[in-house]
Amino acid sequence: MPKQIVPAANLLTPQLGAAAAVSVLGLGVASQMWGFWAGAVAGILDANTAFKPLPKAESMPSPRLVPDVDALKTIIRKNASDNSPKVVELPVVEVQAPVAVKEPAQPAKIETATAPDDLKRISGVGPKLEQVLNGMGIRTYAQIAAWSPEDVAQVDDRLQFGGRIGRDDWVGQASGLAGKSKD
Repeated sequence: MPKQIVPAANLLTPQLGAAAAVSVLGLGVASQMWGFWAGAVAGILDANTAFKPLPKAESMPSPRLVPDVDALKTIIRKNASDNSPKVVELPVVEVQAPVAVKEPAQPAKIETATAPDDLKRISGVGPKLEQVLNGMGIRTYAQIAAWSPEDVAQVDDRLQFGGRIGRDDWVGQASGLAGKSKD
């Protein structure tokens, strides 16, 4: 019977596989232990900050700024024991009227009866930009065609296009498309 020659690599394959498995298992256990230790340290640090000692007397606010609690309790008890209705004078605080915030003017609003146009036919407007424009209330060519230079600048700023609306001449394109859609 002839002698069979077995390559040495075949003899080491099971042992190398076992060593790789043990290494991976060891790394998994080590990472779990690291996570446990890091969580414990974070918990200790969090607990340490939650139970800080009270501030020293030097850092307390001055007595002028702290209300006299005993005097307030006395006034409340006195008013509660007296059954006659009293007019209590409250301190007057000046309140400024709220400042009216002016919403920026929206370019030409949509009429509810008008069906939306396919704004993607304007050069430079894709499906995503059409959705953004529709979200701004811009759905027809007529709206874009009616934009003033201020409206163009406002929409350009809002979309952060850096003048692209003017360079692509959306107003001119929309005017042409609005004329074709009416025909």
